[in-house]
Amino acid sequence: MTSFPPFYTTRATLTKDNWRAKVAEKKAAQAALIPDEWRLSPELLSDPRLDVTGVVAECGILTDKELEITELDEVEELASRLAKGVYNAVEVTTAFCKRASVAQQLTNCLTEIFFERALERAKELDEILKTTGKPVGPLRTSLSAPSFQGTSPHAFSSLTDGVPISLKDQFDIAGTELTMGYVSYLGRISERDSALVRLLLDAGAIIHVRTNVPQTLMVGDTVNYLFGRTHNPLNRKLSPGGSSGGEGALIAMKGSILGVGTDIGGSVRIPSSFCGLHTIRPTTRRVPYGHATNSLVRSEETLLVAGADLRRLYQLGQESVLSVAGPMSRSLSSCTYFLKTVLNANPADYDASSLPFPFNDTVYSEAKARKKLAFGIMRTDYNVTPTPPIKRALETAAAKLEKAGHEGNSVGDGGEDFKRILAAIEEPLIPGLSITPDELKTTYEVWQLNRQKEALQQAFLAKWLATAGQTSTGRPIDGLLCPVAPVTACIPGGNPWAGYTGMFNLLDAPAVVLPVTRVDPTVDVKPATFEPLSSLDSQFYHACAMYGILLSSPPVTRLTLLRLCSVGKRWRDEELLGIGEVAAKAISALA
Repeated sequence: MTSFPPFYTTRATLTKDNWRAKVAEKKAAQAALIPDEWRLSPELLSDPRLDVTGVVAECGILTDKELEITELDEVEELASRLAKGVYNAVEVTTAFCKRASVAQQLTNCLTEIFFERALERAKELDEILKTTGKPVGPLRTSLSAPSFQGTSPHAFSSLTDGVPISLKDQFDIAGTELTMGYVSYLGRISERDSALVRLLLDAGAIIHVRTNVPQTLMVGDTVNYLFGRTHNPLNRKLSPGGSSGGEGALIAMKGSILGVGTDIGGSVRIPSSFCGLHTIRPTTRRVPYGHATNSLVRSEETLLVAGADLRRLYQLGQESVLSVAGPMSRSLSSCTYFLKTVLNANPADYDASSLPFPFNDTVYSEAKARKKLAFGIMRTDYNVTPTPPIKRALETAAAKLEKAGHEGNSVGDGGEDFKRILAAIEEPLIPGLSITPDELKTTYEVWQLNRQKEALQQAFLAKWLATAGQTSTGRPIDGLLCPVAPVTACIPGGNPWAGYTGMFNLLDAPAVVLPVTRVDPTVDVKPATFEPLSSLDSQFYHACAMYGILLSSPPVTRLTLLRLCSVGKRWRDEELLGIGEVAAKAISALA
């Protein structure tokens, strides 16, 4: 059988005796990349406050102009100001590098720091704009881009030159170390850029940092033996979620205006929910993923983790449920901007597995213009009961949407479909979540699981289309509102259930995260009685009670932000973004 070489050039030799020393060396080298003048005072570092999002404005590290730059939530507005010369790329990059350094000191959200490299890139972009009068934009061919001139009928004129973008620690950048949270990957130097990195650089973006992930990526938290635990900046006793939790923490601290995470079971949706952000989990193969490092891709590697060998963690060619790359930001329109930039740059020229279809502005605009939207409301997955604040968020969102002239319709059939979906995903979706010596599936068994997956996708589509008989619009539901997770941002380890997100990876349905409200300990009280849906639900309920998530006065989760998912139809990402922006506006306008 042909053996495909990995896309890296070197690997340090680690042993069971020296890996802890190597970790200490890595952490020291990382800390040294933060300039002394960007370091927080001992007083601020020792401040016991839980919400640290206000520290940036107090610390004096950023100038007033740099605070102004980093307080912007809209990527398109920042790109516009750069194009008009209101700011230059060096000013913007410096501002975000400073803010990212503060975020790192308070939340431990970064892995690789590229401040010097980013500033050199910013100077180059400023010089190109000064010399030619033209930026390096997504519809122009840059010096090193594939030859694509943007022939899409949906082409747009937005620019990304000089916008700093952060990346989850999966996206290879040539000549840099990428560890993906594994001690065993120390010394792994990427030989080439991943496809998305190349596309973003050709679009004029600046990459200033990569962000922390959990070991294996297959956990809804962010902790590993190499970089340690990342904290939620809204409440440092809480988890930022995962596996894109470093991105969640950094963007919530405004150390990046836009980041890219990945999602195979909820990994952009969960941290966006826990950290109060927006995201879209796109349909597969729309955003290029080629040449990025991932779990579930290599079968011949042995990892040394905490002194133990982990074999068979990887499965070469796992295509049953694909991971996707998706943007994370503080506004949904910024996620739309990202998707426009990527799709209109013809990602198929960067990644052979990506689709060549541009952003469909007609579909997006039509969805935004709908005067009345109809949503399905999914209150439970019939496996784990949402906690009181999540239940209230659903009812609040439904009420606000109806007040704005839209409608909500309950969906569900006693849970049979959801139970079938979750039973089917046991093997193809999360084979790495529990590192156990399970027997490998035969080729035939994998084929049968994939057949079952495709049958469920077809059944989901049929049920979606059948909702046209329930709505007053005469159309099927425009979106499906559901929990991102059964809990709010929680104590590390307090969210072991990814069923609410994982089912939509199996169905390959796009999903966005929308803001709703905050936890209110006077309203979100522990139920007087509880009837579990299953033994799993009973275990989850008792775990929540143990962590204080169900108490009437939660000592830690108080005032936590509440987010929901809106799910759309497969391949209709543009439609979902348009609908999501309308829904987000309606909910926030009536808050």
